[in-house]
Amino acid sequence: MSFTKKVGMRLFVAALLVLLVQAVVFAGGEAESAASGEKKVIVLNGASMFDVDHPYTQTLIKFEELVNKYQDEATIEVRMNLNKSLGIESDYLRFMSQGESVDLAIIAPAHTAQRVPAIAIMDMPLLFRDFEHREAVLASDLFDSITEEIIQKAKIRPIGYAGGASRNIISNYPIRNMEELKGFKLRVQGAPIWAKVFSAVGAVPSVIAYDEVYSAIQTGVIDGLENEKVGYAQMRFFEVAPHFTENDHSITVRPLYISEATYKKLSPVVQEAVLKAGAEAGAYGAQFELDMADSELQKLVDSGLANHHMFSEADRAEFRRLAEPALMEYVDEMGFRSLYEAIQAIK
Repeated sequence: MSFTKKVGMRLFVAALLVLLVQAVVFAGGEAESAASGEKKVIVLNGASMFDVDHPYTQTLIKFEELVNKYQDEATIEVRMNLNKSLGIESDYLRFMSQGESVDLAIIAPAHTAQRVPAIAIMDMPLLFRDFEHREAVLASDLFDSITEEIIQKAKIRPIGYAGGASRNIISNYPIRNMEELKGFKLRVQGAPIWAKVFSAVGAVPSVIAYDEVYSAIQTGVIDGLENEKVGYAQMRFFEVAPHFTENDHSITVRPLYISEATYKKLSPVVQEAVLKAGAEAGAYGAQFELDMADSELQKLVDSGLANHHMFSEADRAEFRRLAEPALMEYVDEMGFRSLYEAIQAIK
């Protein structure tokens, strides 16, 4: 072999050795250093439709902190994909079910209900009396069977519950009472119960993708939507719908999910930490949203960007009276009667 060929072969072998030493193995969001003795690094792709200040994003950030606190086997890094960079919640569900692109996200029950209809009860209007009732229900075992069904059918695992804020009416004209609610064209979530309830109270509901709501109001397809205070501010709905009416027709439950494919690839030690961190991060996110909600709306009101209205107790009672038959019809259709009654029995 010539001197030139020998030198070339040696350079090739040296380069190959360098690549082998630096190699990182990727599998299901996991990156493990090839060098012996180094702590494993597991990268999870977290997805949020909002910016870093939103409670959902803050929940993911808190999860990263806690999951590293509760185990020392690996370093967990949550790579944040914010502001709809990976789509919207229905996209996250699809990705996570397939075990690709997204490992960790908060997804509204209405989206998951397309695969697991039973989860719709978790997000029904008028289900919880107040936040304390919501917390007591979530702390019980009433949703255990639904959790198992989600894991089996949707291939995602609930590890905590964010949300907790109330949903209210957002409109491009004043809605101050039940009479003004009649004929109101609003966007509702995809689970059928939402359209049933708002039809029953005299409004005209439409199911529209969340990221299309702004333009739908702008073009007159709808007059508004129902949403939380933080979403109202973050999505800038006040620009096209400057009226926010508190009627508290729902108190939200927003599960924090990890992809089941990702979860199964974790060691038992890390899995245990994930479950503990998820539960605490969800509780943290719920309180974060409650603390943030009123101030976000007040800033808009003080700036002249939004008008704040409130239903009277009489109008709230009328809303419930009109909605009740539709709610109970849906409960019976879905076979939720015993579960619904068990939820209402919790004090």
